[in-house]
Amino acid sequence: LMGHRVRVMPYSTFRLNLSVTSPYNADFDGDEMNLHVPQSEETRAEVKELCLVPLNIVSPQKNGPLMGIVQDSLAGAYKLCRRDVFLTKEQIMNCMLWVPNWDGVIPQPAIYKPRPRWTGKQLISMVIPKEVSLFNGTDSGENAPLKDEGLLIQAGQLMYGLLTKKNIGAAAGGIVHISYNELGPEGAMAFLNGVQQVVTYWLLNNGHSIGIGDTIPDAATIAKVQVHIDEEKAEVARLTAMATANELEALPGMNVRATFENKVSMALNQARDKAGTTTQKSLKDSNNAVTMASSGSKGSSINISQMTALVGQQIVEGKRIPFGFKYRTLPHFTKDDYSPEARGFVENSYLRGLTPSEFFFHAMAGREGLIDTAVKTAETGYIQRRLVKALEDLSARYDGTVRNSLGDIVQFLYGEDGLDAMIIEKQKLGILNMSNSAFEKKYRLDLANPPDWFKHDYEFGNELTGDKESMEYLDQEWEKLLADRRQVRQINKAKGNEEMMQLPLNITRIIESAKRVFNVKANDRSNLRPSEVIPAVQNLLDSMKIVRGTDEISIEADANASILFKALLRSRLAFKEVVKEHRLNKLAFDHILGELQNRWDRAFVNPGEMVGVLAAQSIGEPATQMTLNTFHFAGVSSKNVTLGVPRLKEILNLAKNIKTPSMAVYLNTPLARQEQAKKLRSMVEYTNLRSVTSVTEIYYDPNITETNIPEDVDMVESYYMIPDESVDPTANQSRWLLRITLDRQKLLDKEIKIDDVAQRIKEEYPTDLAVIFSDNNADEQVIRIRTLQTGDKDEEGEGGMEEDVMLKRLEAHLLDTLTLRGVPGIERAFLTKGTRLTEGPDGALLAIKDDPRCTQWYLDTSGTALRDVLAVDGVDATRTYTNDLYQIVEVFGIEAARAALAKELTNVLAFDGSYVNHRHIALLVDVMTYRGSISAVTRHGINRADTGALMRCSFEETVEILLEAAATGELDDCRGISENVMLGQMAPMGTGNFDVLLDPKML
Repeated sequence: LMGHRVRVMPYSTFRLNLSVTSPYNADFDGDEMNLHVPQSEETRAEVKELCLVPLNIVSPQKNGPLMGIVQDSLAGAYKLCRRDVFLTKEQIMNCMLWVPNWDGVIPQPAIYKPRPRWTGKQLISMVIPKEVSLFNGTDSGENAPLKDEGLLIQAGQLMYGLLTKKNIGAAAGGIVHISYNELGPEGAMAFLNGVQQVVTYWLLNNGHSIGIGDTIPDAATIAKVQVHIDEEKAEVARLTAMATANELEALPGMNVRATFENKVSMALNQARDKAGTTTQKSLKDSNNAVTMASSGSKGSSINISQMTALVGQQIVEGKRIPFGFKYRTLPHFTKDDYSPEARGFVENSYLRGLTPSEFFFHAMAGREGLIDTAVKTAETGYIQRRLVKALEDLSARYDGTVRNSLGDIVQFLYGEDGLDAMIIEKQKLGILNMSNSAFEKKYRLDLANPPDWFKHDYEFGNELTGDKESMEYLDQEWEKLLADRRQVRQINKAKGNEEMMQLPLNITRIIESAKRVFNVKANDRSNLRPSEVIPAVQNLLDSMKIVRGTDEISIEADANASILFKALLRSRLAFKEVVKEHRLNKLAFDHILGELQNRWDRAFVNPGEMVGVLAAQSIGEPATQMTLNTFHFAGVSSKNVTLGVPRLKEILNLAKNIKTPSMAVYLNTPLARQEQAKKLRSMVEYTNLRSVTSVTEIYYDPNITETNIPEDVDMVESYYMIPDESVDPTANQSRWLLRITLDRQKLLDKEIKIDDVAQRIKEEYPTDLAVIFSDNNADEQVIRIRTLQTGDKDEEGEGGMEEDVMLKRLEAHLLDTLTLRGVPGIERAFLTKGTRLTEGPDGALLAIKDDPRCTQWYLDTSGTALRDVLAVDGVDATRTYTNDLYQIVEVFGIEAARAALAKELTNVLAFDGSYVNHRHIALLVDVMTYRGSISAVTRHGINRADTGALMRCSFEETVEILLEAAATGELDDCRGISENVMLGQMAPMGTGNFDVLLDPKML
């Protein structure tokens, strides 16, 4: 719902700007919309001040813009920025007339002779606000300007690079976002309009089209693609031959068939990827399909390679096409054909056309997608409704807390910092990974022996050398910076060395804009003294309060709410930065402090904001985008993880039995080496006797020292030949025999020897059994068990009857309840190589993949048993984690469960690349945990709260709730939203959140 200003135009169609279609999710294929016309002055005011389109450009869901340049203007802007685009004098004159708010100045042409020519970059720069400066680096680094890669905008002038969806689309940190934050809603709107007007006019004269010619590869490329396909098909043939000859070695946690499928899929995917890359390289930059893909206006590299090179493997339910007929996919093939083409590998491109069988397979995969979408819509719709009903009455209050309609405090500070999500941006916290020497070089200033620049490039250099007062200030600052660095590293440990953080107020940009306004040059000499800068920054930090209050708890809460932000601010406004890097003068510096304070005061969340519904919709929307069954990764690890909507459902319902319970078990040694992890794996992975046994038998075998079973004769004889002091007297042994044959292969897999098994059985029954077992190297691994009689031999007659029954019981017990090794509940454990954040000898933080210093091995398990695993020696109890929330509550308590819930939700949402601001997730998990126990977002959890009866009955079980309320005479004081909507009253939210107090004296 957005407010639009009416603009009367000829003819009878409603028209709306293309950039506004994405928030509405509207397209022009017959969509209908509803129009609400404000009926009162109050409504007009609210629409004008709160709902207008420009006010909604930046969304609090992902603290980034929702609207950007799309479609033709996006492709056009990309084409316009190319280096070979030049405009004549006539063209530039015409284009100038389309620049909104043009100041009448025509820029200098880039080329004077032989004829004046302007570049496309100059034209597009006319509509970029001069407040915008932007730099996007690339891999090529120094050579970026040469290849026109990356992007550099300085004070609204495009220096090099091409504008793409990343920069002018609805992307956080793009030009739209910067314009909104620097120039407000109007500025962002002006930019969107300006780009569209200028670019569409230029495109009108230039044109853009696409035809079959854009998909045709040259002969060399066709040949190369064929080579790639043939190579991988040969690889598949080799794998098939190996599997047929039974030479294929199974990967851990898979059987041979699964391993075969896995390897074949990898080979075929590789064929598609290689062919795709080859094709991409062969197409020219001026190719229209490539233009659209790289500008981001439509399509992607996959679409291009499918049109041009090959369509690739068709997938149904996460696997290759299954056998639908008897042992084959289609009657076109022979039975038991596992070749690529018989299992859905399409080696033609759309350009060449598909063969009939390829077409069928392609249709199968496509059909699955359609069904998926249909099922998904209903699922996510219900999830979203439950979320909204669970969070509907949460609002931010005037004291900064988030409370529900009963006045229960759900969060002491909204989003743990009390700020509005729209203010927040991704910023680099530079102090995190620096080594000690680099940190010192950047921030430390020693006045006793100052560096050269201090005397030359600083106004008071000579005067302040050796100045006691200034030295004290600088030492204080240095201590604080060091403390910040330590604290931020501590906080950020779990995230690895991710330097980008979501923090309010883009400080770097405020400094740069001040330098532009006050005309600060790179070689100016600063006239700021430490005695001015350092106390001023400290005062600014002190005045940036979030929790007001002077008691100890409030002071600590306030410090915690702004730790990261204040660390960032201190490092950006450190004396050495201000004087040496930025060369600021007093005016500019004061302006920066004022601007920061001003923006900070506007950054708080508005009291009355219904943050609950906002959170619910911010989580529900990406859930709708998620594919229903996000199929398991085609990777080496066979640890299946449920993802996507099914996992979201499990988390919100707090399912007792989750589909894929798993743990990450870390080692408590500083260097988690592979050998140690292997040892730990054998201690954790659960192995019982049944999992290594191939067969068990019960015999009546009265010859105790010799046997009636021919295979065992040697074993028994050799056992009794060498008299051993521990040999049980034969007289007491039963004549009934339990014979267990172990599986050689399984013993090897689990690294268990037969004597370990026998030993374990003896430990379990030290006095009741006589156990004989074969040699480790024997072909057949056999354990023979007889019970021992104790006491009198009189009851032989009836005793013999029950002995076989007793052996049956013994067999059942040995097979299932006897743990050979490991923790019950952990079915498998996989060795996994992870990257760990380590502090190098120079104090720098490292997290480099595959660097021996940062490698740590840990176990990924399927199955979970948190309490028992923590008891195993060598397990790091502080980092070991499970995705079973009930176990976390049970072992670590409700705070840990809150953190785990947040982590799981973030994983599900982030998996398909959507980012949701932390505060929405935090609010949801707080509602699920603030009562001290975890409550699900279902009628059994959230709807069992003591909110008003009318509100609860609007969710589920309406009649039961109303019946009970009537029977017990419940009172509903109608503080919630649903109640007021039912009764047609103004709800206590937003503008209805306060009252007007009459002062009777004034009457």
